[in-house]
Amino acid sequence: MKRKGYAMFSMLLCGAMAGAATPRNLALGKSYTLSDRPNYSLCTDGADAVQLTDGKRTEGKFWTQKTTVGWSSGGLKGITIDLGDVHSIGGVLLSTAGGVAGVHWPTQIQMFVSTDGREWHPLGDLIVLSSRLAAAPKYGEYATHEFRTDALKTHGRFVKFLVDLEELYFFCDEIEIHEGDPAFLSAAYEGTPVTDVMARMRSLASMRPVKEQLRRDLVAATDDLAKAKLAEPLREALTEKANTLVRRIDTMPDIHLETFRAVLPMNALERDIFRFQAEVWRAEGKAAVRLWKTHRWDPLAPSQEPSGSEPGLAVNMVMMQNETRADVLNITNAAAQDLVARVRIEGLPGGTGQDGLTVHEVTAVGTRRFVAVSAALPIARQLGPDWLVTIPSGMTRQLWFSCDSAKLAPGDHTGRILLRNGERTLANVPIHVRVAPIRFPDQSTLNLGGWAYTDLVGAAGITSKNRDALVKMLQEHGVNAPWATNGIMPTGTFDPDGTFVEPPDTVRFDAFVALWPGARHYMVFIARGGSPEFAGSKPGTPLFQTKVATWIRFWADHFRSVGLKPEQVGLLLVDEPESEKKYNILLAYARVINRVEPEITLWLDPRVSKDETCMEALDAMDVLVPHRPGWMQWEPWVRDTFHKLGSEGKQLGFYSAAGPARTFDPYSYYLLQQWHCYQIGGNWAGFWAFGGDASFSVWNEYATQGYGSYCPMFLDDDGVTTAKYMEAIREGVQDYEYLVMLRARIARVDAAGDKSTALAGARKLLANACSRVLEGGTAQGHRWDEPKDRSVADTVRLQILDALADLK
Repeated sequence: MKRKGYAMFSMLLCGAMAGAATPRNLALGKSYTLSDRPNYSLCTDGADAVQLTDGKRTEGKFWTQKTTVGWSSGGLKGITIDLGDVHSIGGVLLSTAGGVAGVHWPTQIQMFVSTDGREWHPLGDLIVLSSRLAAAPKYGEYATHEFRTDALKTHGRFVKFLVDLEELYFFCDEIEIHEGDPAFLSAAYEGTPVTDVMARMRSLASMRPVKEQLRRDLVAATDDLAKAKLAEPLREALTEKANTLVRRIDTMPDIHLETFRAVLPMNALERDIFRFQAEVWRAEGKAAVRLWKTHRWDPLAPSQEPSGSEPGLAVNMVMMQNETRADVLNITNAAAQDLVARVRIEGLPGGTGQDGLTVHEVTAVGTRRFVAVSAALPIARQLGPDWLVTIPSGMTRQLWFSCDSAKLAPGDHTGRILLRNGERTLANVPIHVRVAPIRFPDQSTLNLGGWAYTDLVGAAGITSKNRDALVKMLQEHGVNAPWATNGIMPTGTFDPDGTFVEPPDTVRFDAFVALWPGARHYMVFIARGGSPEFAGSKPGTPLFQTKVATWIRFWADHFRSVGLKPEQVGLLLVDEPESEKKYNILLAYARVINRVEPEITLWLDPRVSKDETCMEALDAMDVLVPHRPGWMQWEPWVRDTFHKLGSEGKQLGFYSAAGPARTFDPYSYYLLQQWHCYQIGGNWAGFWAFGGDASFSVWNEYATQGYGSYCPMFLDDDGVTTAKYMEAIREGVQDYEYLVMLRARIARVDAAGDKSTALAGARKLLANACSRVLEGGTAQGHRWDEPKDRSVADTVRLQILDALADLK
């Protein structure tokens, strides 16, 4: 990625501060009101009502000193200072601290001024204004920091600070309001006045990350400008254009988020920022169109450039028959206009029809808690034999070439990718597809699921229009153990003796099976952790046992009647149990089910303790699937416990459910989980979550105040678009199968008495494969912006493919 420094950006619009006289602090000794009562115990005291304007600074760590005012509840914190009379205002200062122990800097500090305390005039974001003087320290070390500006030219009696926190903590020891030039008393207010400041803040909270992305885009261009060797008149002209773009970002009108997609460029202003980036590139003498490569799992910034020349540029894919693999090509556009390119693939089987080959445009999508991610993979529009792709001016657009080898004959297939604009040929890039004479199985060994709850329309972003497309995509990517809510297995009604008055309705269960024909397992979240009673009976009582036995016997009989084996249905009775209470609930149900219908699969995602109840509950399960990020930091005894249970016949696996999901590396978080499953002897994998969110679009994280979507695809009301995250899951499933196939081939060749060198090499390869691929992985090492070698899994996979070919 491009360096996201702020050196050039911080110089823009900055006035010289040296030698300025210290202005009078109008806030000294003045009263103020707080929207939320300070609640951080180590610094909260009765003096919180005066300490922010008493002129005294904290000595020592802020959150351990009574001279500090502190909060630990997140959200918005309002501070309104009454100056007693209308004054001219030239600047403000807010003193705070953070950098460690989960104390992060505020995301924004919006300021408002009023003469009467009813109508408020916006002054801007103090975080942004202060960054022009000095950026806040990076997280990692304790630091104090003054958010300040002396660029105000306003007046008022009341000054309101609304501090927006995405994390929990905020600490402040002093706020100053600096007197301005008397002429400011007659200065006109800028912006639209508001009476409902909190409603305005909600809008600003949604707009803040949008503006942050635009500023990142501009920083990338101004960094290039700062490094460029240009004639001074040209540099000055470009700098003035950058200054204008800074002002436009600051005053950008709100976006209607209800109908918004955060696909870059998101609006006309961002398009102009990228065009400015292209202008800087042209000023540096860079070519209008550049083709280059990165690894398909590496992050790609919206205006990232090649680091040098690209000798031997080619698209390469190696695979078995009947699987899907991909490679990429990057196109950087420095022209003044968007580039509409035709992509034609010639020379491969199928002619220009390209059997099994699909071209996707990799689009960059903005995120709330991270940088924009080049992750969405919409299929490029086709026009005859060509794929049409658009590369906006000043951006790099990646093309994702996906090959399904089901229809390709074994052998080496070579063709070329022609990139044309109108009648002009821009590039001619070789494409190589090697298909090994080995067929990938139609059904993978790994049991893959994710909590999408496709039995429900109207929840988790699932609609009547997108559900079939979502199910189809999940099936194509290896999902064979789909999840449903407990609504598909209702309890029925009972008489006082525990006999059915009315048996459960099977319509929703049958509809779920019909929605997922041929699935290996049908998973149901029974969800008894929060409501342990069953049909009004408390766990452990005789009537509870009678009712649960009647219920599970009915359902097992129904499974058999529709052609399912009871073990094909998996039940999650209590989600992520972590207490003795939860494990007791789990045991109460498991004991009855194991006694009455032991073939039904009991599946659990446990949080483990040394408690005897926990151990008994784990022993009552069939499948144990711990949280992979947790596994990577748990104490050794926890992992030893699972290994022991696995050796005793329990099925194992991993699931992942951390966030914010858009920060995650498709390679280390999504793909490598399947390698890790194989390493522990597991055969289950899962992800939270394969559904979206009913309250906001997966395409627009800016519309939520939370972590955003966990969905590894881009789901909307009408359909679904795959993404690098989902493609990484599929490739991980395929990689897992390579390991399974090599293990089986070794066993078969060994049983035949073969003692060849190839067999010895294959054994060594299999023994070390997972440790090589997973080396250096940590629970925190899943961020996409962390540098790492993402080619290791490819290297080892191809060695496995060669070993399979060598073992006859």
